[in-house]
Amino acid sequence: MSEKTFNIIESAKAQAEYCKETGAPHFAPRGGTCWNCNKNIYEELPHRNHTSIMCGISVEEAKTQLVTGCPHCNRSYCD
Repeated sequence: MSEKTFNIIESAKAQAEYCKETGAPHFAPRGGTCWNCNKNIYEELPHRNHTSIMCGISVEEAKTQLVTGCPHCNRSYCD
């Protein structure tokens, strides 16, 4: 299993580039801060209900898939 890289600036740029290249709508907050829970979606943090589980959107994920919600509070950005 490959290691994930967490970098807020690089992930935000990667998501913007992904959306531009694929023509997908950019649902994710531009700076990464969720307007529902105020946590950064591109930061690796313990899951709210399971502190042993880490969640966040890595640079690799931001480069290859559309972000449609917050991994920390599960708020959808495309409702």
